[in-house]
Amino acid sequence: MSYVKVLGSSGSKSKNGGTTSFFFSNSLIIDAGNIINILGDEACKVENILLTHSHLDHISDIPFLLDRFFETRVKPLTIFASDKTISNLKNSIFNGSIWPDFSKIKLPKSGENSLIFKSIEAGKEFKIDDFKILPILANHSLGSFGFVVKDSENSGILISGDTYLNDDLTNLLNEDHSIKTAFFECSFPNRYEALAKTSKHLTPKLLFQILGGLKRELNLFAYHLKDPYKKELENELKELSKKVVVLKDEDKIDLSSGKLVRTTKNEDLFEKFMDINLQLSSELNKDKLYEMILTLTRELTDCDAGTLYILKDDKRFLEFKVVQNDTLNTFLGGKGEKIPWNPLPLYLENGEKNRSMVAVMAALENKIINIKNAYDSKDFNFEGTKNFDKQTGYRSSSMLVAPLVNHEDDVIGVIQLINKKGGTFTNYDERVLKALSSQAAMALTNTQLILSLEQFLEGFVTSIANAIDAKSAHTSTHITKMSILAPLIAKSLNEDDGFYKDVRYSQNDIKEIELAAKLHDIGKISIPEHIVDKATKLHRLIDAVELVGLRKEVIKRDLEIAFLKNELSKEEFEARSKEIDEDFDFIARSNMGSEFMKDEDIKRLKDLSSYTFMLNGKKEFLLKADEVEHLCIRRGTLTDEEKGIMNSHANLSYEMLSSLDFPKKYSNVMHIAVNHHEKLNGTGYPRGLREKDLKLEDRILILADIFEALASNDRPYKGTKKLSEIFRILDFMAKDGEIDKDLLEFFKKSQALEEFKSRFLLKEQLDV
Repeated sequence: MSYVKVLGSSGSKSKNGGTTSFFFSNSLIIDAGNIINILGDEACKVENILLTHSHLDHISDIPFLLDRFFETRVKPLTIFASDKTISNLKNSIFNGSIWPDFSKIKLPKSGENSLIFKSIEAGKEFKIDDFKILPILANHSLGSFGFVVKDSENSGILISGDTYLNDDLTNLLNEDHSIKTAFFECSFPNRYEALAKTSKHLTPKLLFQILGGLKRELNLFAYHLKDPYKKELENELKELSKKVVVLKDEDKIDLSSGKLVRTTKNEDLFEKFMDINLQLSSELNKDKLYEMILTLTRELTDCDAGTLYILKDDKRFLEFKVVQNDTLNTFLGGKGEKIPWNPLPLYLENGEKNRSMVAVMAALENKIINIKNAYDSKDFNFEGTKNFDKQTGYRSSSMLVAPLVNHEDDVIGVIQLINKKGGTFTNYDERVLKALSSQAAMALTNTQLILSLEQFLEGFVTSIANAIDAKSAHTSTHITKMSILAPLIAKSLNEDDGFYKDVRYSQNDIKEIELAAKLHDIGKISIPEHIVDKATKLHRLIDAVELVGLRKEVIKRDLEIAFLKNELSKEEFEARSKEIDEDFDFIARSNMGSEFMKDEDIKRLKDLSSYTFMLNGKKEFLLKADEVEHLCIRRGTLTDEEKGIMNSHANLSYEMLSSLDFPKKYSNVMHIAVNHHEKLNGTGYPRGLREKDLKLEDRILILADIFEALASNDRPYKGTKKLSEIFRILDFMAKDGEIDKDLLEFFKKSQALEEFKSRFLLKEQLDV
């Protein structure tokens, strides 16, 4: 099998690239732009160099080859070129002024001349070892050639040399089907077409003018890209066709197949590893990370296909996570189409290790496995692979399989690479894969750790929210509904193309609002249950209205006794019994707290407080002093003192949440949560913030908290309100500057309200 190795591919010198030079063997190199830098001391073995022409970027290493290896060379260095090129070298380089004339200097070891020039002609084929070489005229400077080189198996490659438009190249490629690969120079971007014409070089546009005449498929490569325009040239070539591959230094091309084998230089490899490390360490989406790991690994090892497996939590199966195959254009898993295949078992039903599968053994043995040809392997069962090949027409051959090992030396997954381009996987590929798999395992472990911490945070917050809801049977769903409603409003804002068109929330932003909703009442943990759960005005451990009811029954009993003793007439007994029943009904209604207490209601309660009866020879009151105080609450069920205690939960929330160090992306959770009782006009609590201090996220939670409380249909101390009544109250609050008027108007028409209505409101509430 013959290869041509690219020693230099650039049209100009740069830090990371050398000028044109193609290595077929020590006995044959075309052009001498970058020999020593790549071959090192092995360059002393170079015997023959074919020159396309005499421009400096194609001959620059010849003088140094002679100088550097003068004492170690045994054979002369022979230069094959046109008469014009040889003349230029003799007159302008090896002339005793620019450089010594090595054609007249003897080698110390052999006594032969150091340098020999041999003239070649266009169209006259000659041989060097097993290679047949045909010089062809190039449309460039006088005496310029391109070359067709064929190996012993008659597999050929055409190297255009520096050239302008040249129909002879197209005709030759159409006629000679033994030429399977062609290298074309492409020096300038399209905007320099005039310069290209003057200097006789190609642009992408001109190159494709040549290629447009091809009547058969070839492996096409571009070289001689001028470094200052390299990116521009690559983009223009890609726009014209993906079939033309830009050559890089140290690329290898198999002459028999035309396939490219790409080798990354050490300095490039280091930079690539650093870049990969940065990409892997910054990606927290597991599916995207899985995809990235396999893609980058395949890119570094230059293989056609691959699979990434992750060890399941039970550590008994390898689960398919990503499958990629360039030839079949198949890309499954990651963020794409789900993989339908069953996971690979690490152990058989009898408990023994599953030694038949190569990916499984890489995991079980924690080692890299390199297989030259799957069809020749007798160590593993490749029936599944062969069936896949049979169904798809694919041919799986070389494989490189490596475990992903975390910092605790535990296997967490496996990477399986398939079909190294241009050959089999090397020891170099194994080292690259080992290094990269360590990085990938570290990135996966970090991502899993971060995700587990996030899951812990969310689970912890949810537990707290559930605990707060559980404190009261009458508000047991408040936080749950808030954690749904607030994010719904945020999502609706995100989709608005009207007033809120500039508001865009990320997934993290919406999660932050959800966490704040779950934590907004955290301070209620420390509020006494008899206040949190005070469903009626007289509620303590029990509802004291029941005690008032017992007292009523005692009074009615005394009335009945007085009637039986003829101390009361029947009419008086019935009238007074009816009166006490009506008074108790009024007390019971007042106790509910669902209606506003008028002045006359409060006077009636105070009058009733003087109502007495005898119990065990002692005078008792129908209503005790503290009961009168509680029953006279004008709205709701809490006294001013109890309201103060209840409202203190916002301060307690602030103190509790401000002591927690939330992750950076959730850094606003505390402020959003504790601001839910603030008002835009500054009359809210706990900090009395005003409109300028309250962000949109704060206002979302403020609105959601009030709306949910008003819309709730499971609180005994207030009646079930219709939407019209709820929005009438909210409109007054907006008018008074307590809540955001624009946000309220948006909410009335939002998808958030529609979804909340369908999930949580009763039919009788939906009058708007």
